[in-house]
Order: sequence, then C-alpha cells, then structure tokens
Amino acid sequence: MWLLAVLALLVVVLLVAGWLLSDIIMNPKSYEPPAQMHAEEMKKYNINPADWETGWQRQDFTLQSRYGYPLSCTYIPRRADIPLPDGKERVVVVVHGFGVDRFCSLKYAAMFRDLGFQVVLYDHRNHGTSAKKPTTMGYCEARDLATVCDWARARFGQDCLLGTHGESMGGATVMLHSALDHQLAFVVEDCGYCSVRQELTHVMRQDYSYLPEKLLMPIALLIARLRCGVWMQQVEPAAAVAESGDTPMLFIHGEEDTFVPFAMLAKNAAAKTTGIKVVKTFPGAAHARSYAADPAAYRKTVEDFLKQSHVLPA
Repeated sequence: MWLLAVLALLVVVLLVAGWLLSDIIMNPKSYEPPAQMHAEEMKKYNINPADWETGWQRQDFTLQSRYGYPLSCTYIPRRADIPLPDGKERVVVVVHGFGVDRFCSLKYAAMFRDLGFQVVLYDHRNHGTSAKKPTTMGYCEARDLATVCDWARARFGQDCLLGTHGESMGGATVMLHSALDHQLAFVVEDCGYCSVRQELTHVMRQDYSYLPEKLLMPIALLIARLRCGVWMQQVEPAAAVAESGDTPMLFIHGEEDTFVPFAMLAKNAAAKTTGIKVVKTFPGAAHARSYAADPAAYRKTVEDFLKQSHVLPA
C-alpha cells in the first residue's frame, strides 16, 4: 500500500513540475518593468525620446491575428530625406525576443530607418500589449509575422522590397517564417535557436540541473501541447531555413552567447544551401548583445548584406 502511495506522490510531483516548466515556456515574464526597459533601451542606444514620441512620426495600430486576437503594432515612416533610387519602397518588419516587447527593438528600427526603410514593429502574442495567448516559441508567432507582412505589402505594394529582422525568439520566428514566404527580399536572424527541443534541453541543463531533465522534459512538452495545441519539439527553425528557397539570409550570433549556444549558429547557417548566405559573429558578445558589442560593425554588416542582396544600391 505504501508503495502505491509513493508512486502516486511521485506522479503528482512530476505533473506539477511539468506544469511549472511548461508555464515558464508559455508565459514569459518581463525581465524588468516595461517603462524601465523602454527608458534603458533609449538611453543605451542614444535614441532621443522626443524622436520616438513625435520626431519619427510613428503610428500605432492593431492587426487581427489569423488566430483571432489583436496584435499591437507600430509603423515608423522612412526618412523623407533619403530618396528611393528605383521608386520601390524598402520595408522591414522587426521581430523582438522572448520576455520583452517591440520597444526593445528601437535600436534596429533606428538603424533601418537611417538606411531608408519603412519600419514595422509589433508585439508577439503574450508580450507587450498584444493578446495574452500562450507563447509557442515561434510556431504561432511565425504565422502572426505573416499577418504583419501581409499588411506591409497591402500598404506599400506587392512589389515592395520586404524583409524581416529577428532577435532571439524573434530570430527563430523569422527563420520559421522564411519557409512560409518565398517572396521576402531578405531575412536577418540574430541569435535564434536552431531547435526548440535543443534550446529547452540546454536551458534546463544549465539553469535547472538539479531536476531530472530526461524525465521531466517529455512531461512538460506534453502538458504544453495540451495547453497551447503545439508540439514544441516540432518547432525547428533550422529545418525551416532549409525550406527558405533563394531568400538572402544573414546569420548573426555573439561568440559568448550561453543562453542560445553559439554552436547553434553553425546549424542554422548550414541549413541554408541556396541563395545568398552571410554569417557574422561578434567576439565577446553575450546573448542578444551583438549590436551593443559593436554598433558600427553591426550596422555595416547589415548594410553590406543588403547591398549584396540588391535590396540597397551598391
């Protein structure tokens, strides 16, 4: 009898632990209060708050996801003093990472704006002011990105030169989306994971080494599947890259990244076998810190890639 009681208790403990682990995946917590994150982003990257509020003439709007919930978006017009060499609009959708929001991509918005781009930012589901639906580590997020890209083409013309830039989970999202949209002019992925299963295993071994990963991980993934309808282990950004066709892709990663291991860069890049491929690493850069490590080199890398991809004139 006592053996059955012990087994029942063990099952309950495993189920509770699996639920808690699935909750960490599906319900990211902000690292800092949003207002503090936004202020630090502007200060760190020399963005004048007045430019953000009025100077950039930004427009906030809402899109309806194909899953039925609202996505909070921001459109930043291109600089009027930068001419269009061929009359075609350059447009970029910038995709943020796990646990932050679209305002933490302002450094990239400023970079692309200075290159003559129309810029679109948006909050993932379960982030910022978008709807509170479970995070799926890129699966549903890639379909939401497709919705934003549809809006951009409707706004700026089907012949606009539209690309995506994503950081961390945003990097995984743009890779997943690259298999869904072969009309993209370019994709920039920065420190995205090659596989959700591999990333979760890495994080668990690194941060929760006291837990039995091989036992708990399948339980957590099953519970996540029941809660959000997505098998996380089937979310494979690198496999999506292999289906990206000839879309030019730039792969960026910090060499000291221990959250999304630096070794994942090689797997992501190796999956790209057709079209233009550029790989750039940043010595000393931790996770999502490549731009911070060397802003000038980051901007030049992106600009050179866009010229090589015939998005910007040489």
